[in-house]
Amino acid sequence: MSTDDSQNDAKPLDVRQLSVPLDVRAACRAGEEKAGELTLSALPRCRDMAPEDGRLTYRVRFFEGQGVHPLSAEIGVEASLALECARCRETVVQSVASASLLSFVFSEEQAEHVDAEAEPVILGPEGRVKLLELIEDELLMAVPLMPVHETPCGPIPPDRPYESGQLAEPVDDDGDDNPFAALAALKKGPGKD
Repeated sequence: MSTDDSQNDAKPLDVRQLSVPLDVRAACRAGEEKAGELTLSALPRCRDMAPEDGRLTYRVRFFEGQGVHPLSAEIGVEASLALECARCRETVVQSVASASLLSFVFSEEQAEHVDAEAEPVILGPEGRVKLLELIEDELLMAVPLMPVHETPCGPIPPDRPYESGQLAEPVDDDGDDNPFAALAALKKGPGKD
């Protein structure tokens, strides 16, 4: 999220201000830019991913673009998130960053015609949006699907065989042969070893 310091007129906003619906048309016409830092716990859908004292930095720049849907914005977020490691199921803190081009529209039909490089954001008839929701959506898109520790995870306890990748063999309490052994024998065919 690099900026040109000569045009850096972004003003930090607190959570209350970010929750007030913003007039998108006016913001785009004026070329407004908003930037700042928040605690992750201020984002309702991201609280469970917040490490202790977790913070997020954001920047949103509104502008009038070219084409059929001129109301646009660039948004970027950076944060460190406390996630569950896909290997060992322990907490892993990962830095994430995301940047997107947004195109503001007023219906599903208009959203279908937004340029491929932009993310459509459907506004209500009043043409307003809460910046806090845009920031939160952008952060959620940055969450990795399979977070893992950078270094190898420690040994996984034997009481969690699925996570360790070592499934226990089924035990037949009756002493009968495993029914799958018969299938394996049929698959080999007569006289094959």
